[in-house]
This record gives sequence, structure tokens and C-alpha cells, in this order.
Amino acid sequence: MLFAPDLLQQARTSSGLNDYGDMAFAEGLQVLVDAINAEAHLTPANEARYRAELLRLLENRLRMQSELVAHPEILDEEILPPVFITSLPRTGSTKLHRMLGASGDFNAMKFWQAYHFARFANDAPASGPDPRIAATESYLRELRQWAPQYMESHPMYAEETEEEHILLDAGFNSLYQHAAFLNVPSYIGWVMTLDRHAMFEDLRRMLQYLQWQHHRGTKRRWILKTPGLLGTEATLAEVFPGTDFIVTHRHPVQTMASTAALFAGTLEMYNEVVDKRMAGEVMLASFGVTMQRHLEWRAAYPAEKVRDVRFGDVVDHEFDVLTSLYDFLGIAFTERSRANVRAWLAMDAERHDTPRKFTLAEFGLDEAKVNATFAGYLARYRDYL
Repeated sequence: MLFAPDLLQQARTSSGLNDYGDMAFAEGLQVLVDAINAEAHLTPANEARYRAELLRLLENRLRMQSELVAHPEILDEEILPPVFITSLPRTGSTKLHRMLGASGDFNAMKFWQAYHFARFANDAPASGPDPRIAATESYLRELRQWAPQYMESHPMYAEETEEEHILLDAGFNSLYQHAAFLNVPSYIGWVMTLDRHAMFEDLRRMLQYLQWQHHRGTKRRWILKTPGLLGTEATLAEVFPGTDFIVTHRHPVQTMASTAALFAGTLEMYNEVVDKRMAGEVMLASFGVTMQRHLEWRAAYPAEKVRDVRFGDVVDHEFDVLTSLYDFLGIAFTERSRANVRAWLAMDAERHDTPRKFTLAEFGLDEAKVNATFAGYLARYRDYL
């Protein structure tokens, strides 16, 4: 059994810090812990591993709060209007995100910077690599053993650009890790009742902290991407006024099997048995709902602030896509930027095996069901599919 007060105190003891600052997150922690105890059916070993993840999040919160107190200027960091890639999963968004992150023209968080977002000590090491990198690499090695299909579907690297959902997990008011890794329907239901502004206000504060650590004085925009935030664009744009959006597209019939496989892979981490049919049903239903919210947002958001991109162009015409996006964003696509992207593409080409092919039938789905669920999307974006 997990107990929220014990977790809060254990993190205080292990970190040597006492002040969490605003304790609003504790309600979500309690809801999550109650759901884990009642619904997740974790083995003792898996419960111990998830306890370690919860403690990591709490210790990061304590260390961040310590730095916010010691350096109140962190909250003076100006967050320029970000660029947000929004899409269904498996539409080329990761490749596009990482290309833009590699260009050198944006603030982009690396996996280690998000996983251990707070410094281990108040001062960075005088020389040598940040110790958080090695700690993150150790975690990723374990992850490849615990959830090989997840890491095959979405390879992650300590020093590679990664999604901001890793930061949001620490607020206990979002769905990604907790809902993707565990069977916690009551926590999911509770999150769905929340005002999402608080989640994005948390993200703004954490971006200020990361910018202060890693990008002080650069005056660059953040490049962000998380398919799990599809449908929340309206709230994000209210918290981050002036956001420019890039929407990547691919026909859902071509993506839903791979999306279900990715979800099944995340469930491998803490579940002894994974129901593939359930994974398919959950992904289709979830993204059907969030896509409808996306379409409602898109109808109202200024057209000049959104650019659509085809999956095939991201895969086969990288520099044409990037040239178009730089024009859209009003940024010069310099030869230095092009060279940085070329170097990333060459490196990335050497580290990927041929991806596995999945079928809709493996996950209890068929083309008719997918097409019906995404009928509005297919009508709105048919020119990009």
C-alpha cells in the first residue's frame, strides 16, 4: 500500500528539504495514491518501482522550490510565445520536434532536463557533465528492460529533445504517465473534472525554471510537443498568448494500430498482463474525444497562427517542410541551422531499426470503426491525408 503523507515525508527526508511551496498538488497525489491502491493491482515489485517514481517527482518539487526561494528572479524569466506541435500520435510529430530542437533556433528540453528538472544541488557542477545525465541514462537502460515495446515505439535518449508531459507528471493534475502506465480510472475521472489552466500555469513556471538553468538570456521561443495534450490547445493558448501551432497529419487508419501498440507498451511497465483489445478501445475512444475538442478549437483560432504539415513531407521532404515552417514563424533558416539539422538526421538514421508493423485487428479495431470515430477530422483535413 502507498500512503501520500508517507511519500511526502520520505521525499523530505531523502532530499534534506522541507518546503514544497504551494501544496495544491497534494490533492492530486492523494487521489492518485488512492486509485493505485484500489485499482492498479500492482505486484509488490511494481509498486516499489512506482513508489520510486513518485519520490523522484516529489524530490524534484522540493529542490525546485528551494531554488525558487533562493533565486526569486527565476519567476521573472520571460517566456516568449511558444511553438506547439499538436497532433494525433504517429504522425511525424516526434521527428519534426527533434529536428526543430536540433536546429539551435529554439529552446527545447532534453529528456534528462525534464526527468530531473531540478538540480541535484543548488550549484551546477564546476566542470564535467551534469550528474543528472548519468542518472537519466540509468533510468532509460532500465526502461528498455521493463517496457521494450514502448521504447521501440517511441525511442527516448537522455540528451534528445523530448515532450513536456514529463514535467506535467509532477503536478499530479494531468493524465500522461500516471494514466498511461497504470489502471487508475478514478484518478483519470478526477483529472477530467479539473480546470486545465492550473496544469499549464504549472508548465509555465517549470519552463521559467528550465530556461533559467539552461537558456538564460537566449531570447528564444520554446518548441513544445505532446500528442497527449491534443484538444487542450484553447487553454494552452490562453496561458501562453500568441502561441503558434503546427499540426501534423496522417490518416488515422494508418496510425491507430501503432498508437494502440505504443499504449500497450507503456502498460508493460507496471502490469504483468496487457489486454491489447482494451488498449485499442481506449486509444480510439480517447483520441476520438480529444480530436473533437481540437476541431472546435481549430474553428475558432486565428488561421494565420496555425500551419498544417503532412506526415509524408516530414518523412521525405524535411528541408522543404522546415523552410515553410521557418517562413511561417518569421525566422531565418540559416545555413548553420540547416547544418545542425543535417547532422541530426545523419545521427538519427544510424540508430533506428526497421519499425514493426501492427494491424488494427490485433487491437480489436477495423477501418470502418476508425473512419467513423474520426469522420470530422477526415472531413476537415482531407487535403493533408
